[in-house]
Amino acid sequence: MKKYLLLVSVIVLGLNACESNKETPYQEIVFKIGQDLNYKYSDIELYDSSTHILYFKEVHPEFDKISQSTFTFLADGTEVYTGSFWPSYFNSMPSGPFISSPSFFQNYALRIENWYNGNPDLRNDPLLIHSLKIRDLLHSGLLVLINPLVINGTQLSFSFTVTNQDMSDLLIIDPDKTGVNLFHYFTNGLIIRNLNYDIVFSSNIEYETPSPWNSWKIEWLSQLKSGESKQFKINYTIGTPINPGEYNALFVFPGLEFQVTKEQLFQTGGRIWLGNVQANKKITIQ
Repeated sequence: MKKYLLLVSVIVLGLNACESNKETPYQEIVFKIGQDLNYKYSDIELYDSSTHILYFKEVHPEFDKISQSTFTFLADGTEVYTGSFWPSYFNSMPSGPFISSPSFFQNYALRIENWYNGNPDLRNDPLLIHSLKIRDLLHSGLLVLINPLVINGTQLSFSFTVTNQDMSDLLIIDPDKTGVNLFHYFTNGLIIRNLNYDIVFSSNIEYETPSPWNSWKIEWLSQLKSGESKQFKINYTIGTPINPGEYNALFVFPGLEFQVTKEQLFQTGGRIWLGNVQANKKITIQ
């Protein structure tokens, strides 16, 4: 009988050890700020790889106190890359990944930016992406594509397609609901550059400021279900004719940012998509 009880005890301890080993990776640090602030996978709500925004489950008041520091991403204990908190009042820009300080988001989200266009982009490092994916923390956000432009005299018809690549339904700013003037408060609109990178066209639509300026309304947003696409069209007036040739078109599709609190982030129709994503397209004007 004693041998039987001993055997049962060994089996139970073994099972507990297995469960403990299974949980261990989920307790590892994934994000560090400086030498003192560490955040585990269990602290993270999700990571949006389209906007490079790291969302936390809780509000972190300490983010508001950071002006200059370093941060590090880790994947299962291995350092992937480091970057800097960079004051927005600095005239210079860092050469690698950075987080603007103060942040353009409330203190449950941090956006990692990178003005250096070298490849590969460390922000979506395969090791980091894999470590987030196996924990169901990876979200793919939005894909935005510029459709062929149509120019008729002084009128330019610009359309773009927004696709929800995320596993979740998203709420996005809808220009048909805001109207073009309010929509252009959140974006600079279409920009066309020649091959010398000179601007030959930019939006001339007068933007409308929200009232109050830091407010938002649920009526501005439309639900985009997971895997769904939606096309939008904006008409511009061309002041100076664009000569035939090859050009680069650029458009930044916007989302809300600092306006949305942690409590407001998840709505009945889905998660409010924050940040912005840039679309580029080589175009030929006849």
